[in-house]
Amino acid sequence: MPKFNYAIVPLQQVCETQQELVNDIYTIWKNTFGRVLENAGAELDIGDFFRSHNAGVLTYQEEVVAFNLFTNFNFQLHAHRDHPYFKGLDAGMIESVTSKSGKVMTMEYFTVAPQWRKQNKEIHWGEILAGLGLQYMDQSCVELGVGTPRTDLKVDQMCARLGASIRGYVNKMNYECAVVVFEKKRERAFENPLTRHWVNRLWHKYQTRKNASANIQFSLEPLEIVDSHGIALKPPAEEKDSEGVL
Repeated sequence: MPKFNYAIVPLQQVCETQQELVNDIYTIWKNTFGRVLENAGAELDIGDFFRSHNAGVLTYQEEVVAFNLFTNFNFQLHAHRDHPYFKGLDAGMIESVTSKSGKVMTMEYFTVAPQWRKQNKEIHWGEILAGLGLQYMDQSCVELGVGTPRTDLKVDQMCARLGASIRGYVNKMNYECAVVVFEKKRERAFENPLTRHWVNRLWHKYQTRKNASANIQFSLEPLEIVDSHGIALKPPAEEKDSEGVL
């Protein structure tokens, strides 16, 4: 596991060091779902990638193993409630969320890179990825996690094993999909011991790296010089010689 890592990667404001990673994610996403939807007589909406706020990415060294996309919605905003993603979803579920904070996170486009679907078949990469996504949701400001997994691949059953409730079915992109809802939890239990092991280890590893990075950034913040009233003062200018050289 030392060479495996999980990270939440921003997709709206991409830092320079993560541009190559985001390009890799996009290429796999476009190729995978472009082919899947073409086979079903549908077309991939490229805008779905660009409206997503973050990607949860599992990597081995520099190689993308699996990922999914997250988008935050606020049902207090009418425009968010009218987004096509929620077309056909249970109105009662939407109303119950709206009566609270109205904040929902969608978990979409679960993708395992082709070469990793054939390797280590005893490890359920999709379930591990979903479990990590739930850890992320549990620590976020949203009330619920929502997804529409395909039923022909039994992804809805996987979600049910991870604690989701099924709130009906919709036809999306010519595939029958279940509407699944995850509620936030203080602690999560995973039936599969291997999934539990991987999720707990990778999430702890991610949190440790994230906290270490935050501490480094904090230590690099310049200290201000203040007077007796707490008013910031500019540091004294360094003296120069007659040639203007320090």
